[in-house]
Amino acid sequence: MSDTPDPTDPSEQRKRSAPGTPGDLGGPVAGIGAWQPRPEAAEDIPAVRRVNLAAFGSADEADLVDALRQDPAAWLPGLSYVATAPDGTVAAHALLTRCRIDGIPAVALAPCAVLPEYQKRGAGGAVIRALLAAARAAGERTAVVLGHPAYYPRFGFEPAAPRFGILPPQPWPDEAFLALSLDGSTPPRGTVRYAGAFGIE
Repeated sequence: MSDTPDPTDPSEQRKRSAPGTPGDLGGPVAGIGAWQPRPEAAEDIPAVRRVNLAAFGSADEADLVDALRQDPAAWLPGLSYVATAPDGTVAAHALLTRCRIDGIPAVALAPCAVLPEYQKRGAGGAVIRALLAAARAAGERTAVVLGHPAYYPRFGFEPAAPRFGILPPQPWPDEAFLALSLDGSTPPRGTVRYAGAFGIE
């Protein structure tokens, strides 16, 4: 085991002012077909906040989503997704907002959250896959994420710095700062700048 702090641990994220990702999003296991991913609607906003509060155990990520929603330079309509359970409960949420790689537009995946009672049942994977597909359809070209290195490669993410020359704004571990070409093109090289709401310098 490495002694490198887990970047997906909420306490470590707050130390770094890093984008948030809970450590247990759920994977591609039985039951994934039960989830219904879709774009966030206005009536989902309270439920999205509840999901982030429950998943992270603090208000930091829930407040971050609310702040991003109020930032027209960061918020991308149609790229905040929820996944509902068969009974209609909003079980998971994932968000892409505008970031830039040396001035070139890209999207940042953060936060991603699943209600504790629905973790390890496929809700996280379902909502992330649907969100990335929506980003592709919207013409987005590159996505980045700070997250668990054992989880995000299943969606196609690769280590951003060694693979693409995409550098984090802070000294995050190479194995945890990941990037994905959404359209098959070579992503731009440079340093990522997140929306101001993240508080990352």
